[in-house]
Amino acid sequence: MALDTKYRPRTFSDVVGQEQTLAVLKEFVRSGAGFHQSYLFCGAFGSGKTTMARILARALLCDAPVNGEPCDQCPSCLSILSSGVSDSFTEFDAATNSGKDAIKSLTDTLLYDSFSGKRRIFLIDEAHRLSKDALDALLKPMEDTLPGSEDKIMVCIFCTTEPEKMRNTIFSRCAPAFMIRQVTPERLADRLEYVCKAESIPYDRQALVLIGEVTECHIRDALKAIEGISMLGTVDVANTSS
Repeated sequence: MALDTKYRPRTFSDVVGQEQTLAVLKEFVRSGAGFHQSYLFCGAFGSGKTTMARILARALLCDAPVNGEPCDQCPSCLSILSSGVSDSFTEFDAATNSGKDAIKSLTDTLLYDSFSGKRRIFLIDEAHRLSKDALDALLKPMEDTLPGSEDKIMVCIFCTTEPEKMRNTIFSRCAPAFMIRQVTPERLADRLEYVCKAESIPYDRQALVLIGEVTECHIRDALKAIEGISMLGTVDVANTSS
């Protein structure tokens, strides 16, 4: 299994940095208030916003969250972990499905599909690519409960690299936008050091910091770099520079 897949964070505690954002998200889950609004994650490519959105979705749908974290043992958690979907969770790529018809096909499932949970979560990646009509189609379902079932609520989790292209009407229906900042090379090196030790990959610390700088602190890219460099032997400055 590729390192960037094997060491992708599964819980909030696995996420590098973002302490303030994580504290707020876990409190939403702990308090039970997490379904009272939708969410918007903004950040550069590779900053971890989609990974955090997936963890949030699992935590909100979890049968028995632990201190705001998904338990990863209940049927909902296991379904999302194994296949990326469940009958209460759908991940949607707006980069390839940006029109109103694509969104309507999602919202129609709220009316006609049966699902075991009392909630339905849509994770919409590259959300800035949605058309105006598609965004309009989301506004009312984001506010309303389902006809005839007041305890079934739809939550959208938007992820975008270009929040300036999102409409104010979407911002107003979300919790305060979460800006996912790039970690420092030193902080990223801590995570890479953990991975190298776990995988018995020889390394020196300076090389790990350099990898953070070269990859602009994109954690996924840094793990791919570690995997490639390790094939040459030790992850050191000589191999990294070459």
